[in-house]
Amino acid sequence: MSLEAAFAEEWPRVVGATLRAYGSVDLAEESAQEAFVRVAERLAAGERIDNIGAWATTAARRIAVDTLRHDRVLRSKLPLLLEPQGTDDPAETEAVPVDDRLGLIFVACDPLLSPEQQIALALRIVCGVPTVDIAAFFGSQEATVAARLTRAKQAIARSGERFAWPDARDRAARLDQALTTTYGVYTLGHTAAAGDALTDERLAHLALMLARSIAAEYPDDTEVLGLLALIELGEARGVARTTADGMPLTLAEVDRSAWGRRRIRHGLDLAARALPGGGRFALQAGIAGLHSAAPSWEETDWGAIATLYHGLTRVWPAPIARLGGIIARSHLGERELDRAADELRALRGTGSSDIDRRVSAALADVEERRGAVPEALAALADASAGERNLAVLRYYERAGERLRRRAVSDR
Repeated sequence: MSLEAAFAEEWPRVVGATLRAYGSVDLAEESAQEAFVRVAERLAAGERIDNIGAWATTAARRIAVDTLRHDRVLRSKLPLLLEPQGTDDPAETEAVPVDDRLGLIFVACDPLLSPEQQIALALRIVCGVPTVDIAAFFGSQEATVAARLTRAKQAIARSGERFAWPDARDRAARLDQALTTTYGVYTLGHTAAAGDALTDERLAHLALMLARSIAAEYPDDTEVLGLLALIELGEARGVARTTADGMPLTLAEVDRSAWGRRRIRHGLDLAARALPGGGRFALQAGIAGLHSAAPSWEETDWGAIATLYHGLTRVWPAPIARLGGIIARSHLGERELDRAADELRALRGTGSSDIDRRVSAALADVEERRGAVPEALAALADASAGERNLAVLRYYERAGERLRRRAVSDR
């Protein structure tokens, strides 16, 4: 296993094990970072490490103890801290059997934190996402997100003398936040904040594993089932989202025969069980289900999708939900198409910069379908401004070329 793959797999376990032992999110993260630096140095020097996760876990714990020894404030508490038992060689220590990924999600969803802090902390301590990419996800400056993370860790540290791993009661109380945070992880995986690839497969896979773990713990909760259905359906269609060279494709362009039909059937079953709950994720799963069940773009049931979006905006009036509703209604006739252009312009500035770029991309599509090529090109330029995902930018460039050719032919 490569160091990069080992980091992706073992990071949450190393952080979780250190957090369990010493009760500080900040200390756990910093110790895990240093441990993986040491792993990289050993490997670069030609040393063989058979179990990187076990080695990094033991190293992180020892780093934490060394840090505490040199912290004058906590020196008096050192007798209470038990250094992990084991051999002198970290490589001989067995890996921690507990998968701490889901536990860390519930740690990040401490009710003392704002929703933004919860998602940012989860992306950092569960996924190891760099602060700069978390900032891109929120449409914020890196320094702003770094300060948000610091405040989140400080708030958890102040919550009691001794950190307590969330128990069953805590987990139940934090379930809604855990679903929102897991969805945030999936959103960042579904369309990566930056880089050459459209997706971040590691984050998308992690979100799917988290959703499955939550569903195993809460098998009858309709919102849990809705989130799992939403991710399962998204992943089933994900294989057809790009061309062989990585160019993104719209739902109107994809080869639906490439979709994972077995996974879609499973996702549709989950969505059907979730939909009667009428919650945010249940309704989104219903929308994803209608897209997934449509044999072709032309046979998409836009009326039913628009109806579900209407219900979604009532329970979750977020800009992204309103955006989806406008897009759905824009496919219901010429009058709705004209109305969509006005509504999209009004929606600008109501969310983050990332949401604004999505609104502009939708406006470009609406204006193109209305035949307003200059307006479509202007909206496309707005969508491109600040975008750091190179695959998305390539798609916008292709759309721009198509619009410019149309402008020439219309003269």
